[in-house]
Amino acid sequence: MTVRAPEVETVARAHDTFNARDVEGLISVTHPHCEWFPFRAQLEGTSYQGHAGVRRFVRDMDEDWTRFSIVPEQLTQAGDTVFVLGHVTGTGRGSGVDVDFLAGFVFELRDGLIVRIKSYSDPAAAREAAGLDP
Repeated sequence: MTVRAPEVETVARAHDTFNARDVEGLISVTHPHCEWFPFRAQLEGTSYQGHAGVRRFVRDMDEDWTRFSIVPEQLTQAGDTVFVLGHVTGTGRGSGVDVDFLAGFVFELRDGLIVRIKSYSDPAAAREAAGLDP
């Protein structure tokens, strides 16, 4: 059995609850004053903030996608930061377009909870942002 650091376990649980659309489970691993920068928010020049933002983010995802998931292929801890190399798959609700790509995600944690998430289309940029070697 592999033992993972608590921060890595928290991020893994966040992915499980997100993929299951378990909003309350996702809230349970998220700091009340969190800020999320997923791809959509970055394109719009905004972010999702706090638990209300987490709920809105999941609603927005369900409006945009008939299916969408991120399966972590690698989780690497650097202090209070966790880098995730994730396999993203989904089907657009309006367009029917399928997506299938690798992306990078940087999770920052405080007090054992996720306080900030930023998505990167370039995994190497995410590794660098997490303070890891590119």
